[in-house]
Amino acid sequence: MKRLFIIFISVLGFFTICSKAQSDSLYHIELSVTASPLVNFFEDERYSGGPNNSTIGYGMNIRAMWHPGRLLAFGVMSGYLLIVEDEFQINSILNDRTENASAKLNAIPLQAVVSMQKNGLEIGLGMGPYLLLSTIDYGKTAHSHRFELGLTLFGSYIFSIGKNIFIGPELRILYLDYRRILSVMPSLTTRINIGGY
Repeated sequence: MKRLFIIFISVLGFFTICSKAQSDSLYHIELSVTASPLVNFFEDERYSGGPNNSTIGYGMNIRAMWHPGRLLAFGVMSGYLLIVEDEFQINSILNDRTENASAKLNAIPLQAVVSMQKNGLEIGLGMGPYLLLSTIDYGKTAHSHRFELGLTLFGSYIFSIGKNIFIGPELRILYLDYRRILSVMPSLTTRINIGGY
């Protein structure tokens, strides 16, 4: 947890120093939407006795950023991620049969974001809680949820396709500290400049 906090403060300090060098002429608000596959790496077992190898999921994120006349921008980010969906067999203690079960882990980020943009390139950092939603189906369905602190690093390069519409590739790296899950999202992002003053 200390490492995440130190990384966040260091990157925020770097962005603050760099943003003093130049300023934009217009305050504006942008909305970005990304969608992509999600490759997840687990340090621990996904479930008791289960594998800890990588999984493929998918994700969608939305980010709103305010540019207050500097290179530095502030905003919020949320979305929906499918981290893992497993099917496995359980030996029943009541009889000698094996029964099928499934488990799924989804995440909803609720993060504060700081980023810096110049000439179409954006580099940013998000930090805050992820709402983790677990579902287990074994005859009956059980749901649980918990909040976990996470970190999101992202970088993108956008191209203009209209007056206020941009599109381009984005790479996201997500880290969930408690469960030690590292996720990589090679994304396509669409950005809209929704207003300025």
